[in-house]
Amino acid sequence: MKVVALEKTTMTIAELAKEGPVVLTRAGQPVVAVKDLSGSDWESVSLASNPKFMALIEESRRSYRDSGGISLKDLRQELDLGTATRSHGSQGRKKAT
Repeated sequence: MKVVALEKTTMTIAELAKEGPVVLTRAGQPVVAVKDLSGSDWESVSLASNPKFMALIEESRRSYRDSGGISLKDLRQELDLGTATRSHGSQGRKKAT
């Protein structure tokens, strides 16, 4: 990660963001981190920076490593959802007329 002193740069925030993740400092102390989020959606950015959500994800990963998981087929059966009927290739597409 790049570190840039605010006192020594004339670059804009947008220019700095293009450099990759950058930590901006003032008097040698970190003030803010800058990262280009173009191409990202707000929900993903929000969840990725939410400590409670990240703890939930880590706990789920730990549980899967320690105990394994359940297949989608078994889950559908357990929830009495029947079998999946849609094909993977046509999801959300309309036919051309």
